[in-house]
This record gives sequence, C-alpha cells and structure tokens, in this order.
Amino acid sequence: MKFTHTQKKKVTFCTLLLSASISSAYADSIGNKAGYFTNTITNTVEATITNTGQCGTSNSASTPGQCTNKIINALNAASAVSGVVVIKKGTYTLNRIVMPSNVRLEIEPDTILKMNQNILFDFGKSGGNGAKAENIEITTTGAKTNATRNDRFIIDVNTNTIFQDKRMVRVGYAENFSISRLHQKDNFSQTPNIFLVADDNGQPGVKTDAGGTNINRNVVFNSSYARIPKKGYLADISGEKIATGYAVIQPFSGEDLYFKNISGERGITVRIEPGSGLVTDRLNRAGPRIGAYRNIILEDISNTGGFAAIFLKPHTKINENIEIKGTTEGKNSTFVIWADSGSAPVWADTDDIGFTRGYFTDTKIGGTVKHIVSNKNFKSDITKAGSYFLPREGIRDTASNGSNGNFQLFKLPRDGSGARWLGQPIAPIAVVSSYSQSDVGNDLVKRYDNPLLTVDGDIEAPAQASGQDLDEGSNNTLRKRYRKFGGRYNIKINAAIQADATLDYSLLGLNAGDITRNRSTIYRENAIDGTNQNGGSIKSATDFITK
Repeated sequence: MKFTHTQKKKVTFCTLLLSASISSAYADSIGNKAGYFTNTITNTVEATITNTGQCGTSNSASTPGQCTNKIINALNAASAVSGVVVIKKGTYTLNRIVMPSNVRLEIEPDTILKMNQNILFDFGKSGGNGAKAENIEITTTGAKTNATRNDRFIIDVNTNTIFQDKRMVRVGYAENFSISRLHQKDNFSQTPNIFLVADDNGQPGVKTDAGGTNINRNVVFNSSYARIPKKGYLADISGEKIATGYAVIQPFSGEDLYFKNISGERGITVRIEPGSGLVTDRLNRAGPRIGAYRNIILEDISNTGGFAAIFLKPHTKINENIEIKGTTEGKNSTFVIWADSGSAPVWADTDDIGFTRGYFTDTKIGGTVKHIVSNKNFKSDITKAGSYFLPREGIRDTASNGSNGNFQLFKLPRDGSGARWLGQPIAPIAVVSSYSQSDVGNDLVKRYDNPLLTVDGDIEAPAQASGQDLDEGSNNTLRKRYRKFGGRYNIKINAAIQADATLDYSLLGLNAGDITRNRSTIYRENAIDGTNQNGGSIKSATDFITK
C-alpha cells in the first residue's frame, strides 16, 4: 500500500503517540515514603535498552563493556533531564555501573543482570571528596502494589565459586534513593549484597593523637566518615544462598533508612552492624557518633534457614532510634532477632585510640516476632557468638558422674560458604550485651522465648548527666569505665512473640553467665537450662548435630 505525503505524516504522528503511551506506561516510581524517599523523576522514558545488538545475550556475555557503556550513556543523558531509562526483559552481562544523580532505572521483571565484576550498581563512592549522589531509584517497570517475587528483576553474582567479593549494589554519600523489587541470586558471597557505607577518604578514623597516652588526650576524628547514606527506602527485596555472617542488606552507616519486606534464605537478612570491629576497622575509630545509625525502620523482615532475620551489633557507635515493626519471622533460622555487644577494642590507655564501647539506645522491637521450626533437626547457620546458646533439646550428657563435656565449634558441619558452621534453631530473640571486654556475658542477658508471652522488657543504659554521652563520663575514672565496659543497651521489647509450639524452649541454650571460652573450644558449664539442676552438657559436636 502506498501513502500520500499527508497520510505519511499522520502515520508518523500516530506512531509517536503510541510510543509515548508505551513509555509512560513503563515509568512508575515506587512512590514517596515520607521522611525517607521523595520521587523527583519525571515519567519520561529517555532511553530503552533491549536485549539486542551490543546488549544481546551473546554480545553482552562476551563483551560486557559495550553493553555497560550503552546503559551508562543512557543514564547520563536521562540524568540531565531527570528522566527514566528502561531495560527490557532479557539476560545481560554487565560491568560496574556508576549511577548518576536524578535518574530512575526501571528493569522489566524477570530480567537477569549477571555480574562481570565485583560491584554492579554503584553510587556515592568517590573517595571522600565528590558531590553527593541524589534522587536515584532502581526498580522494575509496572505497578508496584501487591508485587510478588515473580515481579522482580534478578541480579546474579554469576560465579560458581563460593565466598567471593560480590556487592550487587553499593551506596555511599547519597541522599534520597530507593532500591526495590530485586531478587538476589547469590552464591555465598563474603560481602553484603546491598552495601551502604560511608564515602570516606581512606584515611584512619583518628587523625591526631595530641594528648599522648593519657585517657584525656584530645582526638580529632576524620569527618569523611560522616559522608553516609541518608534518606533511603529499600523494599520488596529477596536473596538466596547468603553466607553466614553476611546479609541481603547491610548498612555500615546510615540515617533515615527504611527497610520493608526484605527476605533472605540462609545467612542474615538485614545486618545492622557498623564495620567489622577489628583493630584495623577505620570506621569504628572515627568516634561514637560519626557514621553511626540514626532513625532506622525495619518492617516485615524474614529469614529461612539462616542465622537471623535481623542482626544488631554496635561496635563503637552510639546508635539511636531504631524500630523493628510489622512481622519479623524466622523459619528454621537459629534466631529471629539477635542483638549483640560490640567486639571492637575499647579505648583505655593503650594503642586503641579512637575505640569506645558502643550501644543501641531508643531501640524498639515491636509488632510480631515469629519463630517457626518445621524440622527440629534442621541445620541452620550459626556464628561463634550464636553457638554460645547451643545445645538444643535432647542433647545432654546425663552420666551419673556429672562431668562436663566440651564443645568444639570447629567440629560442626560447615555452612554453604565453607567458612562458618551449621547449628540448629535456638530462640526467637536473644539480647546478648557483654559487660566486659573479657567476659562473654552477664546477668544482663535476656532471652525472650515463651510461646504465650508478650514481653515488655527493657535493658537500660547506666544513668548519665543530661546531654552527656556515655562514652564521655563526668571524670577520668568514669571515662575509663564507660570506654571499657558494655551492657548499656536501651532496647524495649513490646513485640508479640510467637515461638514454635513443637519446641521446649526451656531446654534451648544457656545463660551467658554459664559460659566461658578458651580459643577455639567453647567449654560449657553444667547449666544447660539456666540452672545447676540435673547437670550435664553435650559430649561433642557430633552428638550435637546427630541427635
């Protein structure tokens, strides 16, 4: 059929209208979350990436740089007009993508992004002196309400080797960002999949030691560790094959962050822990408030077969206003919520300048906490700290001589990463605040595990003068004490706890005061259920795992 010039113009105009209509149907932010994320991007699609040409399956797999550059160029162009880039359904192998400010990336559900480098999406990390990344969203096309796992795009770590360094998303000095509707196909990576971290300058957290070796010395902390993620909303995210000790999401630092509907299989789902706590940890030497957590909400967080759905550990930071709400669930997980004491060195009179004993304050555990155990012999992920609360029901040495056996952690079966161990489900909530640097625990440890119990518990911090941080104290003696000792948590537990009806929680674990440790061997006293009655302990790791 032939068209007149006028007819051709009409057809072209109709085609443009159709194209615009399709584009606007794609463009759909997850929406505003008051106080955490505000959508500033228009619904204009500036570019559409298809699984053809440079980004065809075979091309992107063999030459990922070309497809990556095509996406980066599209994002930069869309950033200039606060627009949208759409990636159509397909499989793409990609290098690192630095997300510019003022852009939304929408990825069609079931699209697979295979990682060719150790980071895929990266923004706000520029070495301590770059501009703040702002107004960034990574999500899917289509409506965002009632989305199921099938409505998500997939990031595949793309390696058959376990325990590799793979960070799917890294966020540094950024404000007003959202990541949603993502499934993580991991293979026991040794880093958090979504990693929120300060954009520091790589220098030590302590800049000077003007006061010498005295505890009163004047210290200047490195302010670049205050360049942290702020105002972020992360929702509808799931992960599989998470390594023990690592997480679907872990912020090292952050303010005004909201995590909603996050689930993980193995490992930890959301880990609220700043840094490693090792003596080489620069972040934790940057002072108790620089790079700390403030105003964090965790809603509807779940885990299957891992260590915990939510993990809290302060190291040296004073962390404020953290709220757990909705339904927090662990299915065959060791714990549902684990709150630990910091393991960083303490600042006394030695070489550990900058370190203090951190804590959580104004922290609330509400909503419903559910511990579901479908198989009492399930082998869940466990850490060395978590193993202090083993053994489980039925694992007792009831020998008449009452002698205590010993428990060797390293004889337990290994987890999927091969780097840590497998245990068994223990309890819904454990708050384990060690009192001193050398003791594992004390009478401040509380375990909440009654199936019918609604707990109104409160572990209070010591009293201090108004407006005074606990790490400061009012005189030199108090400063030394506060820097050396922990047990200062203020965690209010008002949750309705639903423990598994098939387990006798009174036989699970030990009170921390009943435990001593000696290097790789954890020696258990004779108080399996928190009393000195009946005595006994497990004989060996083999007995533990087979009974």
